[in-house]
Amino acid sequence: MSRQQAGLFNALLSRSLSAWDGLWLLVLTLYILAGTALAPFHGDEAMQITMSRDYFTAFVNQQPQSLPVSPPYTVDNPAWLRLINGSVNVYTIGLSLHLAGYTENDLPTLWEWPLSYDENIARGHRPDSRMLTVSRLPSAIFLAAGAIVLFGIGWQFSERLPAYIASGLYALSPVILLNGRRAMMEGSVLCFGLLAILLAILICKGRTGWRWWLCLGLSSGLTLASKHSGILFVAVTFGWLILYHLPLRKQHSHSPRPEGEGLGVRVLTQPLIALIVSIVLTVIVFLAASPALWSSPVERFGDLIRERQLLLESQVTAEPTAPTPLTDRLSGIITQPYIQPPVYFEAAFWANVTPIQAEIKAYESSPLSGLHAGIIIGGILSLMAFWGIIITLPHWRTWHVGLLLWLALAVATLLINPLPWQRYYLALYPLATLLTAIGVTNIVTRRTSQQKLA
Repeated sequence: MSRQQAGLFNALLSRSLSAWDGLWLLVLTLYILAGTALAPFHGDEAMQITMSRDYFTAFVNQQPQSLPVSPPYTVDNPAWLRLINGSVNVYTIGLSLHLAGYTENDLPTLWEWPLSYDENIARGHRPDSRMLTVSRLPSAIFLAAGAIVLFGIGWQFSERLPAYIASGLYALSPVILLNGRRAMMEGSVLCFGLLAILLAILICKGRTGWRWWLCLGLSSGLTLASKHSGILFVAVTFGWLILYHLPLRKQHSHSPRPEGEGLGVRVLTQPLIALIVSIVLTVIVFLAASPALWSSPVERFGDLIRERQLLLESQVTAEPTAPTPLTDRLSGIITQPYIQPPVYFEAAFWANVTPIQAEIKAYESSPLSGLHAGIIIGGILSLMAFWGIIITLPHWRTWHVGLLLWLALAVATLLINPLPWQRYYLALYPLATLLTAIGVTNIVTRRTSQQKLA
């Protein structure tokens, strides 16, 4: 084969593989979307759907000036809910319902957790199946986009194999699927949080143009606007960039300056300015997408912190198993990603609700509910994730340091969390799939190298 023929063959092969990559992501997307209507109902979905009234207020009635809030706050009234919840899911639910032909008058009244399931049904608090499915589509689409983004993150670590493993485990995780398919905030916070991390990695690897930094600020702001706990992803994102540039600062601080502008100034000042601009843009996007904070951002943000703290205290008081013992928190960090089964509700009395139990049984019997790994397979995947941590540790001086920061912040957050609720572990799941992918890739690469040498 001539050199030109070999080049053409390699080009065709690369194009073919790219097509397979696209097919893989399409299959994952269709799988995620296909099970959306089957996911068992959660009362918080009804609350989010009711709060999508804000979309109609802002864009249909064109009265965004009525959305800012101020104290005093009453628990579960619209102003309080607008303050303590993210806005992305609410607005995308409203848009989805609007496109499907629904109006503001079709929205259900607010779900009341102190009441029983049957009482809520009798008062018309649960949306019908069509409205529920339409309302779930935005979060499910965000979830599928998150799989594509995680594929991109995995690609940065030895390209194709870790990309396939990480995105596949993400799309097959029963816990990720359950929470992301519901009309709740998890789908969007995973999507934008992972996108911010991918952009940070790309910047570390040389994509330093201003458009990358601006996209970083936009995605980080939307992460916070999706769910306030997305602050973890944002902290990882900017912490990753800061840690990566510290060695550059040290390296060039003692370098001799050439005539004119010093090398250290050129290397350090531009990333520093870009980082500051991205952080400022993050805040601007978050505020722009959070009408509850518009009247007085600093004061309203203080209100948000206080109301969130009061809510946490009430949840801990109401939860019989809270505060979670430290040993349970530690074991949860290890077992939640692969071994623990999905938890379908937090309110204990839902265990006796016949319709909900029927929905759970139907969902679990469907192949669309994900890969229920169990102890053996889940244990193997957990070991691979642990191996991924071990082989990453020696690279802490490179851009890989962000993985260790992600792990440290996720673990620290979970150790101080007093509630045993599974969805609070959600930021740990994509990291676990990525670490597993890195561990498996390392083993496969070693075996391949040994076989070639043999």
